Amino acid sequence: MRLILLDRFETLPGSTPSASTRRRSPLSLLAAVARPVSALLLFAAAVAASATTGPLFAAEVGPTNGEILASVVSIQVTAVANARGDQGRERQGTGVVVERGGYILTSAFLVQEADSIAVTTGDGRTVPAVVAAQDDAIGVAILRPAAPLGVRPLPLGAAATLGPQAPVLVAIAARGRSVTHAQVVAVREYAGHWEYLIEGAILTAPAVRDWAGAALVDGSGKLLGIGSLLLANGNLFIPVQSFQPALTHLARADDGRPPRRAWLGLITAKNGSPLTVTEVLPGSPAERAGVRVGDVIAAVNGEPVRTHAELYRRIWRHCEPGTEVRVTILRDGDPRELWLRAIDPQDYLIQRAAL
Repeated sequence: MRLILLDRFETLPGSTPSASTRRRSPLSLLAAVARPVSALLLFAAAVAASATTGPLFAAEVGPTNGEILASVVSIQVTAVANARGDQGRERQGTGVVVERGGYILTSAFLVQEADSIAVTTGDGRTVPAVVAAQDDAIGVAILRPAAPLGVRPLPLGAAATLGPQAPVLVAIAARGRSVTHAQVVAVREYAGHWEYLIEGAILTAPAVRDWAGAALVDGSGKLLGIGSLLLANGNLFIPVQSFQPALTHLARADDGRPPRRAWLGLITAKNGSPLTVTEVLPGSPAERAGVRVGDVIAAVNGEPVRTHAELYRRIWRHCEPGTEVRVTILRDGDPRELWLRAIDPQDYLIQRAAL
């Protein structure tokens, strides 16, 4: 297998890029391919291991394709006309019914700034839906259909038990309904440069192109994760433990607002040691505070930061939407302190009123 190393986001075939690819929202990742070096090395190691340990995929995995696809729905999204994102107005993806009440798990990037959302079951029934809860920091959304779907929910599994080379299934319903075999490459922390952090992210191979909201299923037919990103040679899935708190919140208080995370509007790159700002989103807290491209992020509230994961954890620990966080930057080698008033990322995106 030939590995290609790219150090930037690229537009995928079939996506609709904006006129200026430089002003791409970090929350608009349906048209982007993330390619971290560490992920590439893990994929290479897994491929090498498969050559000595046996077949890449298991020949038999528990439930039938029809049983899995019965719990999977197609999602059609039309974004608002003035959306900040650049993944196009018309989008298609997959969702997984996980509660008898009809709640659907899917990718947050798929439904961001949606003007309308429709879900279609395997038997061809289409009903509108709205976002009931959303967490952009991990990239998961929960939809509430306007009418009962009559679909058997997929039980939740235990992603923490997965190990390298474990056989899994990927179910999609974006442009046609199918189930394909895949293999776990790694289960580890994943930090993106757009204020995105997943603990226990599941990396799989080979790559599935219609990854948005795809269901990762184990051999007993239980849901392990939701498709979030397309990597160089595979996919990243959000593990079930990441979205279980949001489901619990909805069961306790049906207000559609799970615990919120602070967001600053920074895109950073780690070239060697320092975290360097490569883009500041227009109208974001970072721009309003005077952060510039080329600034080096040195500390948050006096605590040094060296990695993306450290930066995000410092922000989320010290700050919530509406409060200020002290960020120490180096500009041309000189230290400066800036105060950034964080917001909820949903307040940055253009939202349509709930139905």
